[in-house]
Amino acid sequence: MTPLKDIHALLDAAVRAGNAASDAIASHAANPFAVMVLQRTRLATSEHRKSRDDLKVAMIALHKKNQSIALKPVDIPPKKSKK
Repeated sequence: MTPLKDIHALLDAAVRAGNAASDAIASHAANPFAVMVLQRTRLATSEHRKSRDDLKVAMIALHKKNQSIALKPVDIPPKKSKK
């Protein structure tokens, strides 16, 4: 299974690639096909950005949850008295 941090890195790379593609396509704005491709690329990039950001929030929440579990005192049962 792929670790979440690796998935986050892949989504981040997809966002950067989408931004670069948008910049390259934008120079062809006179072409109607390029405008359509640019709109689709920007939409896809925004979806990757949202997924990346949502994953980051989930990773932070998971990390905090794991920290709070680790910091909780261990329940030690009371010692039985010897008679």
